[in-house]
Amino acid sequence: MAHPPPKRAALPPPLCQLITGSLIVRAMILRDGRLRVDEFPEPTPGPGLLLLRTLACGVCATDIHLQRHGQRLAEWSKQSGGVFRFDPQRDLVMGHEVCGEVLDYGPETRRRIPVGARVTSTSIIPHAQGLAVMGHDNLYPGGFGEFMLLAESQVRAVPDGMPTGVAALCEPLSVGFQYQRAANPQADEAPLVIGCGAIGLGLIAALRCAGVRPIVASDPAPQRREQALRAGADLALDPAHTPPFEAWKKINRTRKNPRALVFECVGVPGILNQLFAAAPNASRIVMAGFCMEPDPLFLAGAHSKSINLQLGGSPRPEDFDAALRSLDAGEVDVEPWITGRAPLTDALRAFEDAQDPTRHTRMLIEPAGVADAPRPAF
Repeated sequence: MAHPPPKRAALPPPLCQLITGSLIVRAMILRDGRLRVDEFPEPTPGPGLLLLRTLACGVCATDIHLQRHGQRLAEWSKQSGGVFRFDPQRDLVMGHEVCGEVLDYGPETRRRIPVGARVTSTSIIPHAQGLAVMGHDNLYPGGFGEFMLLAESQVRAVPDGMPTGVAALCEPLSVGFQYQRAANPQADEAPLVIGCGAIGLGLIAALRCAGVRPIVASDPAPQRREQALRAGADLALDPAHTPPFEAWKKINRTRKNPRALVFECVGVPGILNQLFAAAPNASRIVMAGFCMEPDPLFLAGAHSKSINLQLGGSPRPEDFDAALRSLDAGEVDVEPWITGRAPLTDALRAFEDAQDPTRHTRMLIEPAGVADAPRPAF
């Protein structure tokens, strides 16, 4: 599908034309659980890395969790050998839903994408000691700054004409594709999506692309229910007025012995216990929500109902590629997800506003200025 050419603001000259290593750039920095927009050393691309000027970066719920619970995540990762290796007391630049402009390459790179081209990427940074996550590592600053680093093996060129904001949201869309793939819905299963933020919407789109129907979605926010229907849900309900499993049973009433395939896309304590209590026997619950708080579970209840719980995971490159193809082909439209935009100077206010699910699906931080036009009101 041909996209209209995006209107892009004039940008300063590429960093490769400037004096390398002499810049102090600006970023929204997390330190000791507090955010500030401040100066930050210019990142330098090491082996296998690219240096980019950040054009747009989405505010993900994971970023919000990281600000609130960074100490807990860092301690857990250290104890368990996880990939979130960062020091919460040192400066951290978050942001992993990105689109940027290639400025320069580090050593041991193939330079297959020309300088000046736009790219998007998975959040993974392979390195000699294993893997890091962009925006979750002190050494690999994310997209809430003017410049950032990406792994050449993970970047993908943005198709001509694709708006920059759309390209930045390929990453959360790829998470939806990942959960659809990992769930591998069976012929006797019917989906119920709990929570219609960006991950829930991406999952609905991926289920629709895979032909898995009917899709029931549940969210208390009216604008998110509307977006769920646009993404491909057959029914979007308010759980305060309609119990989700009652609606699921009604829409699947003509099927013989359907099993509920429930996708938990909320990530707050208490949701799993509610699902254990309300789900039909032999349901399968896939936990896509990223819960960073302790959540005591009454497992005996789930055990007695033969409920199967499947936890998390991360997108693979093939999920990212599938998401990017779906955007380029016009099979999925993520532009309605963009409910706000802000320059770096307004990043603190934008980050706070992004935490209101009744107003926002995705807030974009645009450190280089206007990425696309028209701009939604902020």
